[in-house]
Amino acid sequence: MKVSIIGVGTVGRSIVTGIAKLKNYEIFLSSGSYERLKSWNNGRYNIFQSNYENAKNGDIIILSVKPSNAVKILEEIKDVANGKVIISVMAGITINLINKYLDKSPVIRVMPNIPMLVQKSVNAFCYYNLDDENKKIVLEILSSFGTPVEIKEDYIDAVTGLSGSGPGFISVMIDAMISAGVRLGIPKDTAKYLTLETFIGTASLIRELKISPSDLRDEVMTPGGTTVAGLYYLEKGNIRTAIADAVEGAYKKS
Repeated sequence: MKVSIIGVGTVGRSIVTGIAKLKNYEIFLSSGSYERLKSWNNGRYNIFQSNYENAKNGDIIILSVKPSNAVKILEEIKDVANGKVIISVMAGITINLINKYLDKSPVIRVMPNIPMLVQKSVNAFCYYNLDDENKKIVLEILSSFGTPVEIKEDYIDAVTGLSGSGPGFISVMIDAMISAGVRLGIPKDTAKYLTLETFIGTASLIRELKISPSDLRDEVMTPGGTTVAGLYYLEKGNIRTAIADAVEGAYKKS
């Protein structure tokens, strides 16, 4: 299977890293700066100066360019890309817009998040005109750099606020807990390790035991205990409202 990736910035490189681990995939690349791409590539993959030539070679085309360049790229490749499977990770670019230029193509719109840098992205996706055979291929590609989650396109902006911007919100919580640990005398490296493992372990527990976050909270919240004392201050500080407002604010901006 030949995959052409147009746009090899941070997101594009993460996608390349994931797909490169799969068997039977040949990777073709083009990007805004050919010299920079050539230097990064170091002879590993097929590279092109022209997006047109790149798209011409691929069975599947992944669009990983800035949204402001979307129309320009679609115009450039439409004669050789129409009818091929198109995967777009361009924020804010709808399936309808892509189909205006590539009306015969199955189109998959993906909203990844920053953990894709370590192949741990949550890849929310929706699609149009995708058959079962190609869907299996798309799922394999999306799974190479994270976890695919199928959604309706109507939800994509809300997903942007939740999982797209979520790592930024969670990073603030992690940073606050590390600082709190340091304030109490714990060495910073130790506080960081304890905090990260607590977040990872808590998420794993909720997932693997299939329990709700509130069930877990109640499990550790003994009457008059340390956890309930701490939760009092979180609720006093309106943490739920602050988080909800942050997600909604990101959603409105998307």
